Amino acid sequence: MPRFSVAEARLWGHQFVQFLQDTGREQVSLRETLRTIYNQEFRGRTDAKTPGFSCILYALKTDHQVQVRGEVVKFKVKRRVVVADQYRRPRRNAQTSMSKSASGQQLSSTPQMPPIYGKQWAELIRGKHGVDIASDYDQGNGNIRFPVVPGEPRTVTVLVHNCGTEVVTLQRFQSRQQSQELSFTDEQGAVQGQSLLLHPGATYPIQVRCLTTCNGHFNAVVFFEFTKEPDQPFSISRYIAAIAESQLAKELGPSAAFQPYEASLQRLVTVITEDGIPPDSSLKNKLEREIPLGTYQYPKSLKDTILLGPNTSASSSWAAMRLLLEAPLQAENYHQKFQLLLHLEEIQMEVDIRRYDMQDVTMVQERALLVLNVPGVAENRPSLLRGDHLFAHLSSERDHSPLIQYKGYVHSVELEKVRLGFSSKLQKKFVNNLKFDVTFTFNRLPLQVQHRAAVLAMRRGLFSLLFPSASCHKSLFPGPFQPRWFNRKLETNEEQCKAVTHIVTGMSRPAPYLIFGPPGTGKTVTVVEAIKQVWTCFKDARILACAPSNSATDLLCQCLIKDIAPENVYRLIASSRSPREVPTDIMPCCNWDDEQSSYVYPSKESLRQYRIIITTLVTAGRSEELGLSPASVAGGPRAALQPGCEDSPSGIQQGGVGRGQATGGEIPPPWENEDEGWEKKDGQVGQDAETPSFHLSSRLVSANFPPGFFSHVFIDECGHAVEPESLVAIAGLLAPMDQETNPNGGQLVLAGDPKQLGPVLTSPLAIQHGLGTSLLERLMLHNPLYKKSSGGYNPQFITKLLWNYRSHEAILRIPNELFYENELKVCKSDRLDIQNLFCTWEELPKKGFPIIFHGVCGEDQREAKSPSFFNTAEIEVLVHYLKKLLQSQGKGSCPSVSPQEIGIISPYRKQVEKIRKAITSLDPDLQKLPDIRQLKVGSVEEFQGQERHVILISTVRSCSTYLQFDQTFRLGFLKNPKRLNVAITRAKALLIVVGNPIVLSKDPHWHRFLSYCKAEGGYTGYPYEPESTAEDRIADNLHMLQLSA
Repeated sequence: MPRFSVAEARLWGHQFVQFLQDTGREQVSLRETLRTIYNQEFRGRTDAKTPGFSCILYALKTDHQVQVRGEVVKFKVKRRVVVADQYRRPRRNAQTSMSKSASGQQLSSTPQMPPIYGKQWAELIRGKHGVDIASDYDQGNGNIRFPVVPGEPRTVTVLVHNCGTEVVTLQRFQSRQQSQELSFTDEQGAVQGQSLLLHPGATYPIQVRCLTTCNGHFNAVVFFEFTKEPDQPFSISRYIAAIAESQLAKELGPSAAFQPYEASLQRLVTVITEDGIPPDSSLKNKLEREIPLGTYQYPKSLKDTILLGPNTSASSSWAAMRLLLEAPLQAENYHQKFQLLLHLEEIQMEVDIRRYDMQDVTMVQERALLVLNVPGVAENRPSLLRGDHLFAHLSSERDHSPLIQYKGYVHSVELEKVRLGFSSKLQKKFVNNLKFDVTFTFNRLPLQVQHRAAVLAMRRGLFSLLFPSASCHKSLFPGPFQPRWFNRKLETNEEQCKAVTHIVTGMSRPAPYLIFGPPGTGKTVTVVEAIKQVWTCFKDARILACAPSNSATDLLCQCLIKDIAPENVYRLIASSRSPREVPTDIMPCCNWDDEQSSYVYPSKESLRQYRIIITTLVTAGRSEELGLSPASVAGGPRAALQPGCEDSPSGIQQGGVGRGQATGGEIPPPWENEDEGWEKKDGQVGQDAETPSFHLSSRLVSANFPPGFFSHVFIDECGHAVEPESLVAIAGLLAPMDQETNPNGGQLVLAGDPKQLGPVLTSPLAIQHGLGTSLLERLMLHNPLYKKSSGGYNPQFITKLLWNYRSHEAILRIPNELFYENELKVCKSDRLDIQNLFCTWEELPKKGFPIIFHGVCGEDQREAKSPSFFNTAEIEVLVHYLKKLLQSQGKGSCPSVSPQEIGIISPYRKQVEKIRKAITSLDPDLQKLPDIRQLKVGSVEEFQGQERHVILISTVRSCSTYLQFDQTFRLGFLKNPKRLNVAITRAKALLIVVGNPIVLSKDPHWHRFLSYCKAEGGYTGYPYEPESTAEDRIADNLHMLQLSA
């Protein structure tokens, strides 16, 4: 007879599953690893007799609580996924909060909407005492909107109805500071302040007249103030808007009414997951993996602390967390502080990924795969790469328990089409128009790699690099450095020569050398020259060159192989990247093998033959993509620190409003990767050419190269990376300079611009307490070696490049004044005078001044479930200028310019989408141009590091009541001077800015730019006078009526 009954064994099995959860190992799925944990840890916790591991597996299997497939074991447990939104205001009653969460009521964390949409507005527009306001142009919600044509006056009537049984008096009609295009009249002088009796059944008309010379949105908020005997005052309001728009603007209008995001709280259910079919892996890996990568899971108590907030029973935990967050970063708390910051970032990521989930979507069958259309995936919103996975279940079964969900592996991504490998069970039941709910995941490996880097920094004593205090004053040259310049243009640039000289002589060591490179000053050119000189001067030097993105890393490689034979340079590329995306000129020196049709990762011994290795940052540190044993890693969230997402409160671009707490039953949380068998990880973690590829520096770290193997590490665009990301290329790869053990090595070079955009993060707590500050920026802000004195920067440690080779002087002037202390100097080109190409263009308000600020009085709009904003009035103006540029090719005073030489920038994803639609699908003239799709439209982040002959900027924002919202969630241009700096400085020869001057002028940096444009004669469009917008007037009037907004 068995010693234990099935029921008893099942009970022990449930306790073991709980033990795995409590110790953060619920992701472990290898049978033998689980057996070891059960025998060596779990059974040792009690003196009681316990069943064997196989016995508990059998008992759980009879009750369908576990899936066993060969060596992979997957436990099924009921759980509720709770996410902790750090933007949510802590609830006053934490117990109530938790009970509401458990009961399934919606917990709203929607940021405060503008007053016109709040409860006060609903009260103001409500009819009272039988009195109501009506018009043929009522749009609901107190809005009266009517169309107008520029140059043609239009009058509409607003009717005041007294449908009650008593006389009321219209005491006052007020329209506060309405747009100058609107005027109000009536027969008995009510709009001039005359009171008016309205008897029961009476109707009184008031005329609204609009006359405008341009397209736009012209509005007013009107207040009808009444009294009813005996002396009962009440008021009714309306928002009145006249809309002048072209057919293009009408076609670009909202496709559906805006629906604010609401996070759903799902009931507790059991989920059975059917594994899918991963893509074939052709990865050839010989690179050793000697340094393990831990899971670095955040403690559950930290999420509880965030959920409960500071004014609850968890206040002591909150205080302890704040104490560490607010402590200055130093060697003693370095690891602990970055560990906490990265945990906070991950916790917020769990909130944001939920915004991409889809309901009631269909797929198309294509051979053995299903194809899902994912809007935004081409822009990494969400990011999906070959080897990633998502979950889908039938929409009709969403309320079932147990719920059958299907794990689908990404086989390929083309534009918005994602090809997925699902199980044969789903393939058999699939029919056309079958609807699914889709849940996206993201990968934890980038976070794990950065956690490990912080640990290694502490263990390997890198604090002379991270907190430098002095130089050893030891030059690598016995005499003066007299180089033979590869780039002869550097000879005439004092700052570039100085930077290269100090890097090659190594006089800053062990302190890093910093290259502060404002826009267009040749920062990358300087880095490349320094690498070439080190390679030439020191035959035993080994150089690691890194950057956060593939595009920046490719550029380094392309520049280096112009003078260094490809056999001396090795470009390590992540296997997630399509070889079609790799520039052809670097293919001879990268790790793509044509014969094997795959990427290869050579052994350490093979890599020794290369003196220059080039990788993306996190790539420099991990081998985990190469096919790990399942027990070695826990799966989960993707790219925590993904740039290019400016339209989000948290970095994931669609996360605009309505940041809610969501619980997901037992649908796997976004950070879960159930079975950790990653042998199929061809491209599990990585990014495209414009986002970080979190692989290769970390891969080198995992290989455990001997100390001092790399004598020099260069990190270009360091300002784009969080400090732990930069650490990946340092910790475990670069040994600090030491007089005895490493006298000729330990040179770290960081290049970037702290005045431009840094990394995009999700957690407001992490941002507030330093995770968004790059290593380069921290050193410049807080380390005395890099501080500017009255005599300038100390060239032994830092060089600021001063000569701008990109922009016309007029374009550079305001960024130079606001961000660079007026130190930048314009370098005239000795070739084609690109900078002056458009100085005589007929569209310029003032010839010789190649900047246009075109004022537009538009409207902030949203549609359907997208929280992102768009402004069709601004798109009309952009299209006008674009056609002038592209249709008058070389005629008159307009120089010939191709779409590739023009860029359009907007800070909101939806505006980017609408602009693309306008120029490629709607405008009949532009869409006929053969290469119009080569014209790049994107966010500021997408343009950082790039330049164009012509830059057009759409600022979008026309509602000042959203400004605090933008500031809180880091959206748009306003309250974000770095975003303004990057956008303006992309232009070489012509800059066109389209926006609402009244709203933009509320920001001091934009106010300075507007004043400059007006003073220089570059302003045109809507008359710009410093006055409040309609939304300001609403807020003022709500305050006057003592209705707190």
